Amino acid sequence: MKTIDEVIKAFAKLPSEITAKQIAEATGRTHIHNWTDATKGFEGFPEARLDGRTAYRDKQAVLEWYLNQPFAQPTRRGPRDLTDAVRTAAPGKTHLGASQLGELLGISRRAVNKYADHYSPEKTTDPFPAADSEGMRSWSLVRAWLLRHSDPLPKPDANGKRAWPDVRAWLLRNHEDSIQSRTGSVFLDELGLTVGQRDLVERVRAANAAGEKVPAEWQAEVLGLEDVDEAERLAQGLAAPPRRLRPTALARELGISVDTVKHYAKTRTKETSDKPFPDKDEDSARDLEEVRAWFANQK
Repeated sequence: MKTIDEVIKAFAKLPSEITAKQIAEATGRTHIHNWTDATKGFEGFPEARLDGRTAYRDKQAVLEWYLNQPFAQPTRRGPRDLTDAVRTAAPGKTHLGASQLGELLGISRRAVNKYADHYSPEKTTDPFPAADSEGMRSWSLVRAWLLRHSDPLPKPDANGKRAWPDVRAWLLRNHEDSIQSRTGSVFLDELGLTVGQRDLVERVRAANAAGEKVPAEWQAEVLGLEDVDEAERLAQGLAAPPRRLRPTALARELGISVDTVKHYAKTRTKETSDKPFPDKDEDSARDLEEVRAWFANQK
């Protein structure tokens, strides 16, 4: 079997419509008989156009299908092993870099970056979560994406419809999941959601993008939100509110000691410095991005 890079390069050289033999050669297989048989567990393989006895399939549709299959994931671990690692992972931070994600999941940093490369917004409607300006990705967002890609939205029937009970079961698959942070408290992400709640939100967004309108009232009820507008905002993927962290969480997120945070808070005040340390609120929490920017300006 070829690597994903090799498959993509091979497909680039093919015509717009390709045969089963060309697909097999491009992916490094002897045949693709199983892919065309839904009873073998491979669903959604692009339909063929017959020209005499030869079946032709759209090249881009085949490539997109291939890249979304678990066996094509850019990782040395099997799909089941990776899913287990995703479910049991308990990071100490809401955002992680590629090396940290790789270490957490037991895969390489290169494998994480390949997800981003091969599942970019230009290649799929459900891209791998983007990194911020510092190369960090939301753990709950990455977790939801990985689980969703090993458990895709149910396919529509012959009439192009999906039964709501099937969609609802898919949406609720992981919504009760939660993990404990290293301090023993429940892990909450940058939106203040548990990993299960974020999984539901992201599945709602994916379902909406696929043409399944999920009622905001239903989402609000499942998430325990009194404001339906908040559920709609989450489903639309609007900008996350600032992450405000107290000293211990702030120090852990930045990779420094709590004493360092307290030192700057006491010594770099408005009275003693022209670049004071960011103010805390009534809960002794500070905006994470403001603190990061402050440290960047000290260099």
